[in-house]
Amino acid sequence: MEEIEIPDSIRCEFEIKGGIDGIVELLPDDQRIRYISSIARAISDPVRLRVLFALCIQPMCVCLIVAMTEYAYSKMSYHLSILRDSGLICSKQEGNYLIYYPTDLGRKVVKWIGKSF
Repeated sequence: MEEIEIPDSIRCEFEIKGGIDGIVELLPDDQRIRYISSIARAISDPVRLRVLFALCIQPMCVCLIVAMTEYAYSKMSYHLSILRDSGLICSKQEGNYLIYYPTDLGRKVVKWIGKSF
């Protein structure tokens, strides 16, 4: 492999960490990267992000979420499934209603995002 010229300002720390191989060893595994990517994808849409924030304020049935977002039920079902599949929300049946609420991970993501901006 060809030697790569790196700036002196990062050379020492880079070498302490074991160079490229050492850094690769410190990275999350591929499964973890895919999981993190699915969460990032889920919150990349403004509608889904708004819904996640709203559910952290108040668990809601889909009829309330649709009223809040003014989205069609079919479109909202798609967004909710992405949030659910990423582990950010879950739901429980109460009579004829499905109530959506954030998971612990969903609350952590909202808390982290809220502090970041």
